[in-house]
Amino acid sequence: MAENLITNKSLSIRVCSNGLSFCTYAPGQEEPFEYKVWDMNHTISLTANLKDALMKEPMLQQEYQRVNVMIATPHFTTVPVAAFQKENVEALYRCAFPKDAPQHVSYNVLRRSGIAIVFGLDRNVYQLLLDDFPRARFYASASTLIEFFGEKSLFGPGRKMYLYQHEKEMTLYAFDQGRMLFVNTFDAVSVADLQYYTLNVWKELGLDQIDDALFIVGDNDQRVMELSEKIKYFLQHVTLMDRSDDFKDRLTRGNSLMPYDLQTLLICGF
Repeated sequence: MAENLITNKSLSIRVCSNGLSFCTYAPGQEEPFEYKVWDMNHTISLTANLKDALMKEPMLQQEYQRVNVMIATPHFTTVPVAAFQKENVEALYRCAFPKDAPQHVSYNVLRRSGIAIVFGLDRNVYQLLLDDFPRARFYASASTLIEFFGEKSLFGPGRKMYLYQHEKEMTLYAFDQGRMLFVNTFDAVSVADLQYYTLNVWKELGLDQIDDALFIVGDNDQRVMELSEKIKYFLQHVTLMDRSDDFKDRLTRGNSLMPYDLQTLLICGF
């Protein structure tokens, strides 16, 4: 029985520009989830921190049935599935990010949304993870959220914009009944930044202040709550999303400590 529980365990690793976190899921246990944020040493590189974590963190030294790696990066681009060819991902990435240092380029095909996400990650980070977890699957943060928000946008009338605040960035997603209209990431270190980019994109997309809706979620509760109150002066339908409602009766149970994009990865069924 114990061997089966170990075999069925999965590991999810989240990598962002200045942080690492890990989550394990063991079905059948009373407390199936374990989540941990790695204590980063900011005097050394992300690669060096990852190497240290792989050597010292017990969660990373077990056997898992499945390993997911989520890359929280603004360096991604979208391609319609009908025009996507995996042989061209390097060229597509270089076209979108010509000034990037050499990266490992990966992709996710989102069949439900009809697009592919092409994204880059540090080659050393990629190789370290692949050395320890040869069957690991790599996902862009944007991939899981496009699928998740796209499904949510099918319910209720009007077009919908979703704002996700994370680290020192924000990502905006807009949909018209499941069809993606827009996705992009912006640097946003203040509530004023969040409001500025949201209202500008809203205007550029021609969204309606009365009929369309904005949904806000973030990994900094105070910041998104303040934004929610301020932006209601400009838009009629503004909702501060409740994690416990989003993930009610689902695997992650609205764990407020876990980054929102990592929660969606665990329940999206990739």
